[in-house]
Amino acid sequence: MLQRFAISYRLMLFIPVLLLAMGASMYLSLTELRGSLVDDRKEALKHLVEVAQHVIAGWHAKEQAGGLTREQAEKGAAEELFQLRYGDDTYFFAQRFDGTTMVHINREFLGKNRLDATDVDGNQTVRSQIEAAKHGGDFVYYRTSRTGTLNDASRLQKLSYCSAFEPWQWSVCTGIYIDDVDAIYNRIALLSGGLSLIVLALASGFAYLISRSINTQLSRVTAGMSRLADGDLSVEVPYLDDKHEIGRLAHALDVFKLNRRRADELTAAQEREESAKRRRQEVIEELSADFGRRAGQAIGLVVDAAEQVQTHAAQLAAAATQCLAQVETLNHAANETSGNVQTIAGAAEELSAAVSEVNQQIFRSTDVSDRAVAEAGQTNSTMQSLAEAAQRIDVIVQVIHNIASQTNLLALNATIEAARAGDAGKGFAVVASEVKALASQTTKATEEIQTQVAGIQTETARAVEAISSIGRTISDISAISTGIASAMDEQGATTQEIARSISQAAEGTNAVSSNIVGVAEAAKTTDTAAAALHRASANLRQEARGLHDDMQRYFDKIRAA
Repeated sequence: MLQRFAISYRLMLFIPVLLLAMGASMYLSLTELRGSLVDDRKEALKHLVEVAQHVIAGWHAKEQAGGLTREQAEKGAAEELFQLRYGDDTYFFAQRFDGTTMVHINREFLGKNRLDATDVDGNQTVRSQIEAAKHGGDFVYYRTSRTGTLNDASRLQKLSYCSAFEPWQWSVCTGIYIDDVDAIYNRIALLSGGLSLIVLALASGFAYLISRSINTQLSRVTAGMSRLADGDLSVEVPYLDDKHEIGRLAHALDVFKLNRRRADELTAAQEREESAKRRRQEVIEELSADFGRRAGQAIGLVVDAAEQVQTHAAQLAAAATQCLAQVETLNHAANETSGNVQTIAGAAEELSAAVSEVNQQIFRSTDVSDRAVAEAGQTNSTMQSLAEAAQRIDVIVQVIHNIASQTNLLALNATIEAARAGDAGKGFAVVASEVKALASQTTKATEEIQTQVAGIQTETARAVEAISSIGRTISDISAISTGIASAMDEQGATTQEIARSISQAAEGTNAVSSNIVGVAEAAKTTDTAAAALHRASANLRQEARGLHDDMQRYFDKIRAA
């Protein structure tokens, strides 16, 4: 419950506690003092009664010796006790066990039976005194006046001691007023109360000064804590050199300030890292999109070129087949009409036209092959650029990995510092653990990216090799086409020679037949080359589509990473 009160109020609670303790101590001391004073007077009363007993015993001895009668001895003893005084208003008094007064300062009571006499409180004092004497002696409290008359209005408490003188059946008493005990008690109580008030005032002032000193220091420390909570790290922490609890609190606040500053620095560094990561991601996505666009265009061109090559190869095969059929027809005509020069001339013209057409088809096929080779080279350059981009990505990923490792090390150092700070560094320890976990996740992510980039590089190398193979195949097609073109040029020259030699057709039939056989072989070679070109173009188209699928998977992996 005390935790809800301010420290100053809790310190001030010391004052009422001290007041209660002092009051209890003073009460116990005064009670003991009063008891001690009363005990002293009781001892004095017992001693005085013993003196009176000796006096009475002396007169009783005279009675026993026969020198006095009982009445004379009692009168003598009573007179001597009446004359025996101590103090101003103390005296001896005695009465028989039946209540008859034998000795009293007020002579009006002598010889009277006062057994039923009472004080102002209704106490039967005489009866109580006789009973106390019969029981071996005891003390009796009652109230009476100093003058000894019960009608006096000023009644004071009196303490009497009574003991029995058995031979005469007397109750011998003496008493003392204890108002002086009350006076001493009140005087000492007043003095003690004054001293207690002085001590209480000094203790209150001292407690106030201590409370104000503590509150002042705590106010400065809590003000610094409030400013730190608001993010003001320029606050100066007081009492760092003090060795007391507030000094330790100030030291913990200074540690919190340092941890807050480090946390802000880590947060800023993390924000910078996140910003750099976002920029790198944007660059990677931009490079990937640009590369994908360019690669897609290049692969599309390769596919189109392959389709064109395949179309021209089919046309070339058809032309070669047609040429072969024409050569066979020409050979048949030459065998049948060796003497018919006009027929041979017509066939020669048709052969020349066919050769020209084949030659043109071959030239177009060669041009397409050259363009395919150029596109394959361009695609190869694009794939090399892709490999270089993948390499740059790998370098960037390595930088990210190094930064994550450094962040992990910093988080570990921050965790150690938080552990040294104790309870004040627990919140910072949680933040450092989160930073360490993020650094570990970043490290794992960069390792995964490196793995993906390595796969990309492998796939890129395979694509480069496939494109190189396609380029070599197309180069072979181009070389074959060039050979076919050369053969067809020779065929054209032969045909022209046949036309010029129509006048010598009869004599050159055998030579024509031989040339026709050569043309047939050349036509077969052309057909074979056209079939090879068709297969190569089909393979080129298939490889291009495979490259397009590989590139699509590559970009899917990039986007997933």
